[in-house]
Amino acid sequence: MEWVDGLGDTAKWLQGVASGKVADFAGEAEAQDAATLKDYTEDKRVALIACLAAKARMRARDDVAMMFCKRMAAKAKKARDELEEIRRQQQEIGEALVGNYRALLQQGDAGGPAQTVRVRAAAITEQALDALEGLDEESSAEEAAGRLEGRVSPTFLLLAEGLTVQSNGLASVTAAVEKFGGFDAQYAWIEKVSAHHGDNWEVLLHGHLKADRPVAFDLTDVIELKATSEDSTALDALAHAKAHRTPARDYIPDRDDQGRPVSTSFATQNWQKVIRDRRRPGYFVRRHFEAMVFYYLAEELRTGDVAVMGSEEYADWSEQLLPWEAVEEKLPEYLVEVGLREADDTTAFDGRTLVAQLRQRLTAAAAKADGDYPDNDELFIDPDSGVPKLKARRAEKPRKSAQVLVQAIKERMPERSLLGIVAGAAYWIEWWHRFGPAGDPHRPAAALSFGCAAAQPGDGRDQRGGRRMRGKRPVVLR
Repeated sequence: MEWVDGLGDTAKWLQGVASGKVADFAGEAEAQDAATLKDYTEDKRVALIACLAAKARMRARDDVAMMFCKRMAAKAKKARDELEEIRRQQQEIGEALVGNYRALLQQGDAGGPAQTVRVRAAAITEQALDALEGLDEESSAEEAAGRLEGRVSPTFLLLAEGLTVQSNGLASVTAAVEKFGGFDAQYAWIEKVSAHHGDNWEVLLHGHLKADRPVAFDLTDVIELKATSEDSTALDALAHAKAHRTPARDYIPDRDDQGRPVSTSFATQNWQKVIRDRRRPGYFVRRHFEAMVFYYLAEELRTGDVAVMGSEEYADWSEQLLPWEAVEEKLPEYLVEVGLREADDTTAFDGRTLVAQLRQRLTAAAAKADGDYPDNDELFIDPDSGVPKLKARRAEKPRKSAQVLVQAIKERMPERSLLGIVAGAAYWIEWWHRFGPAGDPHRPAAALSFGCAAAQPGDGRDQRGGRRMRGKRPVVLR
């Protein structure tokens, strides 16, 4: 895409040229090579190549956007598949988590290592504090020495020993968690189990996007994106994610540089839960927020809510609409054709009028359906689901006269090959004249000769120079 963009701004070259003409000229140029392009005049050759370059720029952007959408769809599918795998393995993971939690309880329970160490540390600390009883913050060193009868150092050593023992007790709990794979591994298991219980595959998506994260950000840098409606919340969220992509932190603020909250109204309730952490109010969980942004960017590219500037498949569909001035000129005639207005009606017509007319027609149609329902034997409402359904109709057997007619037609109609039908049609209507490049319909693009059994004998050569072959007239496709 960078290479083809280096050829120049093709949008300025072809400004005002119809897109259909650009596509035709690009197709004609693509079908040629350097040798055949020399046969064109210089002006037309330049025009064809310009259209081909413009089409190449569009295709490059289409390919980039399509690859991004396909990659995101594949990653989302992997996340859903992982959720299904977790459901199959839930018993094993649940038993492992229960076993790990039991081991932690045994560490802190009465008689456990952590509890025993805590009691010992408390006793040592109490002994040291009893020796220092009666001293306040303003007591001098001489007063402390006299109070402790010169035993200041052993007392503080005893207090330090108590703190050390207490620290070792906490370290025993941490060591137990490390034996299970560490805190991160335990949190990951808990997230997987939580995803299973909430049917939330979104929490698993970020794990499949780690390798594609830099490329996804680079893609949003090289293509220009535009919202096709007034709702640009997805692109605003993308800009917020790009502003905080380096350095990679675990949490990013949920407000932009101006202090305005970043809207995530485009996301589902599951995503709203995933991107937040109750322990960190006012922040997004970065990895989940980025996964959400990329997922919905692909969705909005597919639905047309976000367009790629300079693209063809992902272009802004709103630019293809007629300007409102042209619509106003054609609107009265159009309303009469579709039956929304009488020919002699000159009242103003706007959106409210259209809504009122459609509501009135829908009400009338619903009333008619309700009135005809008792007499309709084929329509019934399912008592269990309340869904209207139609009874299956059995096809009637064809009449004997119809069967006789079909048999007579088959007996009188000879069998013909598809190639023979095409050759016969070519002989009678000479449709090969219509084939060729759109820019030059008289220039032959290809020639294909085959015999036509239904052709009439001629004088050896047809009027277009094709030779007769054993009494059969050749058909030349141009």
